[in-house]
Amino acid sequence: MKITCPPPTFLQCSRNSRELGGIPAGDGRIIRPSRLFRSGQLSALSELDEKRVRIHGITDIVDFRSDIEREEKPDKIPDGLHFHTLPVVNRLIPGITRESIEDPYKAFSRKDYARELGGRGMDVMCSLYPILIEEEQAIRCYRQFFRILLNAEGGVIWHCAMGKDRAGVATALVLTSLGVSYPEILQDYLYTGICCAEEIRAMTEACRDFTDDPVILQSVFWLNSTHRSYMDAAFASMTKMGGSPMGYLREIIGLRDTDLDHLKKKYLQ
Repeated sequence: MKITCPPPTFLQCSRNSRELGGIPAGDGRIIRPSRLFRSGQLSALSELDEKRVRIHGITDIVDFRSDIEREEKPDKIPDGLHFHTLPVVNRLIPGITRESIEDPYKAFSRKDYARELGGRGMDVMCSLYPILIEEEQAIRCYRQFFRILLNAEGGVIWHCAMGKDRAGVATALVLTSLGVSYPEILQDYLYTGICCAEEIRAMTEACRDFTDDPVILQSVFWLNSTHRSYMDAAFASMTKMGGSPMGYLREIIGLRDTDLDHLKKKYLQ
């Protein structure tokens, strides 16, 4: 898929921070500017970043990281903002979580682990995305996330570590609820791979300390990057559980028609 008209980076502290304003919804409307923002972690929030947060009227920050991730690199929260911690997964999952307390890539120095992974990095990620849709903890967190969106007085910014997987699925759920088409959802998701290209390259190169096998290094790249098949796997899980992505939002996340109408009224123009 060709990525066109990339939005500008919103915050200095995260290459993958951007607002969703301007994305077209299915009924001819667009997402309202200065309301919905996705990002990577906010542990290095600068003074300029804080000014941008306030100028854009953001009132709520949602952190999808695990407890360990938050303890290691806590967000810098501007005074007066509501801060919500929703750990979508609370265990170490290489490719999704980013705990440094236990280097998840050190395992590549073990021949048995490296042999098992081989060139399956993309397949591994496809098997992980359903976790973000189907596990009860993830469902509870995304359910609460929608409550925050429904009740927020101003703009909402949400993030995980890189802003790729947990925040990526959250963004896909929000866009689905607003009637955005799947190609548009994919375009926003895949743009993360462009925003984080340097970070992805650096993480891949760091694994050369443990292995020089080019097949395994390619797998590491796919553990840290984006690919359409990952989001396809998430949407397949939504369809399996709810009959359709919108059915998942209604039946599993628990959004009522009045909730969906309120989200559109609040976040579309």
